[in-house]
Amino acid sequence: MKYRIKTKLVLSLVIFWSVALAIFLAAAKSDNEIKAGQITINDPQNPGSFFISANISKENAKTNQNDYVSPVLRADFPFNALFVKWQSENTSPNNSDFELYLRFLNENWSPWQKIMLDDDYQGKDTNPGQISSQMIAVKLTDSFQYKLVLANGQPKTNLKNLQFIYLDTTKGPKNNFTISLQNKDNGLKIISRAEWGADESLRYDPQSGNLWPEEYFTPKKFVLHHTAGENANADPKATIRAIYYFHAKIRSWGDIGYNYLIDSQGNIYEGRFGGEGIVAGHAYLRNRNTIGIAILGCYQNEKNSQNNSNCNSPDNLTEATKISLNKLIAAKSREFNIDPLGQSEFHGQILPNVIGHKDVGNTSCPGNLIYESLPASRQLAYNLLVEMGGYKKPLASSAEFVSLSSQEIKIEETKSAEITVQYKNIGQETWRGYEDNYLYVTDSEIKNKIAKINSVAIAMSDKDETPKQTENFPVFKLQGGNVYPGETGTFKLTLNAPLKETETKKFILAWQNKGYFPDSDFALTLKKIACNCGQNNNTGQADYKALLTSSTFPSQMTAASSQDIALIFKNDGNRDWQKDKLQLKITYANNQISPFRNDSWYSVYADIPPAESVISLAAQATFNFKLKAPDVLAAFPHTITLLYDGQKIYEYSQVIDVLSAYQAEIIVNTLPLSAKRNSRPKVKITFKNTGSKTWTNVILKSTDIDGTNSWFRDWSWLDKKTIKQINKTVKPGEEITFEFRLLAYWKPNKYPHVYKLFNGQNQIYLDAKKELLTYTQVTK
Repeated sequence: MKYRIKTKLVLSLVIFWSVALAIFLAAAKSDNEIKAGQITINDPQNPGSFFISANISKENAKTNQNDYVSPVLRADFPFNALFVKWQSENTSPNNSDFELYLRFLNENWSPWQKIMLDDDYQGKDTNPGQISSQMIAVKLTDSFQYKLVLANGQPKTNLKNLQFIYLDTTKGPKNNFTISLQNKDNGLKIISRAEWGADESLRYDPQSGNLWPEEYFTPKKFVLHHTAGENANADPKATIRAIYYFHAKIRSWGDIGYNYLIDSQGNIYEGRFGGEGIVAGHAYLRNRNTIGIAILGCYQNEKNSQNNSNCNSPDNLTEATKISLNKLIAAKSREFNIDPLGQSEFHGQILPNVIGHKDVGNTSCPGNLIYESLPASRQLAYNLLVEMGGYKKPLASSAEFVSLSSQEIKIEETKSAEITVQYKNIGQETWRGYEDNYLYVTDSEIKNKIAKINSVAIAMSDKDETPKQTENFPVFKLQGGNVYPGETGTFKLTLNAPLKETETKKFILAWQNKGYFPDSDFALTLKKIACNCGQNNNTGQADYKALLTSSTFPSQMTAASSQDIALIFKNDGNRDWQKDKLQLKITYANNQISPFRNDSWYSVYADIPPAESVISLAAQATFNFKLKAPDVLAAFPHTITLLYDGQKIYEYSQVIDVLSAYQAEIIVNTLPLSAKRNSRPKVKITFKNTGSKTWTNVILKSTDIDGTNSWFRDWSWLDKKTIKQINKTVKPGEEITFEFRLLAYWKPNKYPHVYKLFNGQNQIYLDAKKELLTYTQVTK
């Protein structure tokens, strides 16, 4: 009897706690849920609609003849954040012929609040014709009005699809306002995405595909932003959840655009998913090699006649925020060897390593209050870096082989197969899987080309190049961005069928040209089997096959230039191609929209049809389109895919290097090969403008090879590094001559000197190189 009572008691307790746990989990899920709603106004027949055409009836005016005030609009639920979007034929944020105001109802109506354009509306990408406002954080309300003020009563452009997106992000973790600051040391606590309540499901599409695939580059610059908008610091976590939702869902980016965010209390928050080195979306086409840091709030109190992004009520840049910002810059500078006081070339300009968004974009962000504090932040961050012990010292690197998905693999001829290999990081150094710094698995013959990693010096050398990948020398990169000590790294190997029936291949783990890891060898047996071709239409099979016979797809383009492209494919299969089923797709990096897209494309992914209606067997399909290069100096990897009826039948990769429009050819150069010490030889250098831009303010500079003062600087120079400045118009094809003197160093030796040419802030490339390097022997 006692046994039965105990059994019933235990069973009752189990049921009770199970139900309680279920209720708790449901409540927890509910507590973190973001509610989103939208009001779209685009019908001119409905009262309160918003649609500017040739005129607006002045009968609708409520204040004066150029104003229109809407009826009260009600949301489906109380909200704490609101964004405004609209479409316009005029997408320039600097050319608006109207102003939009909002007010909100709580106990009473709030004052009218001017809607400001979002400074970061071109962070990751943007939809053509789509303009958005800064985020407006408000006290919970469900009622608001808008007011339209026309500049002259007659708008110049049509505006339609005015959308008010309102959010309730108040449900979620609350703030601990002491979590990031540690007063007695330089410790740094970063609030994780889980801690601020990120809903990770927003990063995926309905098929569980990653909306924004991770891409990694070594950070070299810090770009400062403000999030703008009002009341951002009243509930910082709710504000960040609102920004995250807006970026991820409303803009369809798939994540928040910043790497880090900082509130007025000094709390630091993790931004974009992916960890160190992840490429975020905070500065259009300047996101690689940068860390984007956003300060919650609006920090512009100066009127900017060229931009509408001013603050209604500027926030104060608090001491707590500045301390945390400087700590964050110092910590990441230590991790990635960045000099906070330094400067370097970035997309054709010499810029400090800590900059504002306005330095790389047409914006007032991060506001003058933050921008004016940057010189002090650079110095204070550098001081903190010194207190931390300076740049991170190289640590020992070591790897341990963990597993191989298969030691023998059968591959059909004309096809390929994929295997997975894993290594454990048993050293002290973090492994990187960045585009410009990564571990890789390759043919063991690499041991004849690079050294063994058996010392810190070799493991952390400055040689960042990687042997070029070829069919016989494959390079399989580390998956993901960072593998910390104790973690396991994964490498995926895609292998083609061997030429022989059976072939054994040996592989090893290496880290660029830093060296290969000892005892990381493994062998694979590849067996070729007959192709089961012609039974379906999958890639590489005989029914639908293609062969690229001609291509003008360039490996180089000048910035902001356009080029006509023609790709010709031969029908190498067993069936005719129909025009309506054949498409050429072009993507950038990890299936992103190409920055080279233009009006000749049928979609953001090109989807170009062939010129021919029917392409018979052995006939050719021609694809004509244009590429328009962005005004960004960088290498842009592209994937060109030929699809038939949605199936891939041909694919290859092509990198386009965008070159500066500022180019010069050295016509005359009398730099001496030798000079007596303390002598002042006269030098003449003539440059021909071989680019597409006109020069107006030409500056010649010279330094030592490491960027310090030149061994040959003369007292006649403008400063220690600037030789001369000539304010002259030099059109493409014209020449300009610099005549100046050098002062040879007093100590005999062979000294290098570097010369760089600029048009204002824009660097001019010399004979397709960034600089001219020469050596002069100083004699007695």
